[in-house]
Amino acid sequence: MAAMALAVAPALAIPPPQPEAGKSPAAVEATTSSTAPTLPFGSPIFFVLDDSFGSNKSQTGQIVHMHLKDALIVNGVTLAAAGAPATLTVVNVHKAAAGNNDGSIQISINPLQLANAGTLPVRANHEFLTIERTSGQQSTRAATDTVTDVLVPGANLYNALRKGREYVLPPGAELRALTGATIDASNPNYVAILAPPPLVTNYDVPHTDYTATPVFTPLPPPPRRTPAPKPTPVPTVTPAPLGTIVPEPTGTP
Repeated sequence: MAAMALAVAPALAIPPPQPEAGKSPAAVEATTSSTAPTLPFGSPIFFVLDDSFGSNKSQTGQIVHMHLKDALIVNGVTLAAAGAPATLTVVNVHKAAAGNNDGSIQISINPLQLANAGTLPVRANHEFLTIERTSGQQSTRAATDTVTDVLVPGANLYNALRKGREYVLPPGAELRALTGATIDASNPNYVAILAPPPLVTNYDVPHTDYTATPVFTPLPPPPRRTPAPKPTPVPTVTPAPLGTIVPEPTGTP
């Protein structure tokens, strides 16, 4: 009976990560509201979901609505107010399946529209979302399955066909993202969105991953006509001027 109780005990949720030592959550969020002249590439910003999405009901290409949690202020310039609308796109969905295969979902956050400053590229902190378990939770589940396989008749078949869990985020869930460009507000009247330089490793020459296809293939130049042959000049005898002594040819003895 103890094994049965252990097998059906509910799994505990994974606690959220704790902030770094010496930093409070408010200090982390304050990076989106700073008096510094620039907001560097990779700075965290937070969104709040307005729609629910998950591996059990979302479809590829679905647009999920959300809003900015805190105002985005750089050097005293409000680039986006709190509650500014934003969206993300569902790139791929994997539903939970038998064999304890958990559901997963891949997302891509669309650029954030800024006030009078264009759009800010944003990337998710984790674009591939799935249920993450600690090594202790995994070892506990493995030990539980082993015990139930031995003591409970038919448990081995149940464990083999057990369906994994779906990954679902409800409305109101916070989504952490990172800025995909540097915001330069040194001049409050002209805010620049600066794309990061390409990553160069081993002093390699940077190259583009995509070569643009030309609009059309240029035609080769037309062949040139073969020119007509010129007549070969005929040698003529030129008389020597008067008073010129012409040596007589000498023969071979």
